Amino acid sequence: MQNVQKILVIIGITFLFYSCNFTERQNVGKQEKIKELIIYCENAIAPSIYELKNLFEKEYHCKVTIQNDCALNLIGLINYSFKGDLFIPSSLHSFEMLRRRSNAEIKDSVFLGYNKLVYMVKKGNPSGFDGKIKSLLTNDYSLIIANPESSSLGYETKKALTNRKVYEKILNIIVSLSTDSKGLIRSIKNNQADIVINLESTVFINGSMQYVDIIPFDPKNPYTMKVYAGVLSTTENEELAKDFLTFVNTQEGKSILNKYGISKRKTLIF
Repeated sequence: MQNVQKILVIIGITFLFYSCNFTERQNVGKQEKIKELIIYCENAIAPSIYELKNLFEKEYHCKVTIQNDCALNLIGLINYSFKGDLFIPSSLHSFEMLRRRSNAEIKDSVFLGYNKLVYMVKKGNPSGFDGKIKSLLTNDYSLIIANPESSSLGYETKKALTNRKVYEKILNIIVSLSTDSKGLIRSIKNNQADIVINLESTVFINGSMQYVDIIPFDPKNPYTMKVYAGVLSTTENEELAKDFLTFVNTQEGKSILNKYGISKRKTLIF
């Protein structure tokens, strides 16, 4: 009988030990779990968001994953996964595109600054383009612009040229439509275009400043667009996503955006 009691005591102690150990392992696992943000951003503003991400991760002890592409593809990714915390397109128009093409919504947003349309030419401007719309129509330049159906840039380019009553004429002379800003830079590098209409911030992508020069687009009446960051309804970390919105509006955050051509002032020149 005593032997039976001893065996039961040993079994009880062993069970208690493993039970405590399992609970301890569970708690360690919980402590080690790092919160993660998924950010969808368009290529034209990706360099600034990557730098902000690195600082935010250190300050908030989290992981930030960035998906960058044109607006249409990003919205497709959001629809496919129905996951993600923040949507940062190149212009406010893509929030409307998200609303029309997706079940996801924007729950909260913050104004990051203005981006600006510019002409980009090969370094040194070998084609001799003088920056005038009239010259695009009267000279034999190879011109490429962005597709209005796939990117914020394309939509804004169409709007800017339509306002100046030349969009249809420009469509008749372009070499092709590019998916987005990244493709436009590539077309300059690969000698597929003499001139592209792009976003000022794009010059910071992959050392593009080495290959292109910027010429103002209609300096007397520049075309600017508002850039917003929005919290998606698909977020699983809403509080952390809102922390990111707060972070980008700090002096440090605004300084980084400003460095990449996104400014609270419409007339930023760098």
